[in-house]
Amino acid sequence: MKLLRLLPNALTLANLACGSIAAYHIAHSYDTTSAVYLIFLAAFFDLLDGAAARKLGVNGDMGRELDSLADVVSFGLVPSIIIYMMLELSLPEPLQAAKYLAFANVLGAAYRLARFNVSESSGKTFNGMPSPANGIFWASLLAISFESYSSPTLMEQVWIWPANIIITFLIITTLLMVSHIEMFSFKFKSGGIAANKSQVVFLLLSAILSVATYLLFEQWLFILPLLILLYIVLSVITFLWKSFQ
Repeated sequence: MKLLRLLPNALTLANLACGSIAAYHIAHSYDTTSAVYLIFLAAFFDLLDGAAARKLGVNGDMGRELDSLADVVSFGLVPSIIIYMMLELSLPEPLQAAKYLAFANVLGAAYRLARFNVSESSGKTFNGMPSPANGIFWASLLAISFESYSSPTLMEQVWIWPANIIITFLIITTLLMVSHIEMFSFKFKSGGIAANKSQVVFLLLSAILSVATYLLFEQWLFILPLLILLYIVLSVITFLWKSFQ
C-alpha cells in the first residue's frame, strides 16, 4: 500500500522523462517521429497523476510542486524548442535573431505554473490557458509539418509554417498562459447540461469539427490544433460574456 502511494509522483516523473527526451530529440536532430508522441504521452501522464493522487488521497505540496516542474519542461521548454526550430527554418537570414523570441513561451509557462501553485483553485476553471494545452498545440503543429514515408519510423518535411503565423501563435499562447482569462476545465459540475454549457458546446462542436477536418484533409493530426483553438475561442467568449453580465 505504501508503494501504491508513490504512484502519482511516479506518473509525474514519467511526464518529466517524456518531456526531457522529446527536448533532446528535437534539439539534437529535429526528430519529430518520437518527440511528438512523447509530448502526447507526457500529457496523458499529467492527466493520470492528478487522478491517481485524488483517488489515493495523497494530494500534497510535494506532488503539486513536482507536477509544475515536470509541466514547465514538457509543456513549456519543449514547445519553445519547437518554436525555435520552426522559426529557424522560416525566417530569412537577416532576421534569424528573432528565433530567440521562442523562449518567451517557456517563460509564460513557468509564470503560469508558479501562479497556479500559490493560488486557490476550484478545479472548475483554469486561470489562464493550462500548459498541457500549450504543449499539445505546438506538438501537433510540428507533426503537421511532417508526414511518414516508406516506413512508420521515417518522417519527411512537407510544410514550413510562415514566420508571421508562428510568431502570432507564439504571442497568443504565451499571453493566454499568463492571462487571468478563465478557461473552463472538463470536470463536469452537478446540474446537468445547464451547469456545463461550455463543456457540452465544446464537445458537440469538436465532434463536428473533427469529422469535417478529417474528411477534408484525411489527417487526424490536423484536428488537434483546431480543437485547442476552439477551446481557446469558446473560453474567451464565455469569459467575456460573464464579464459583461
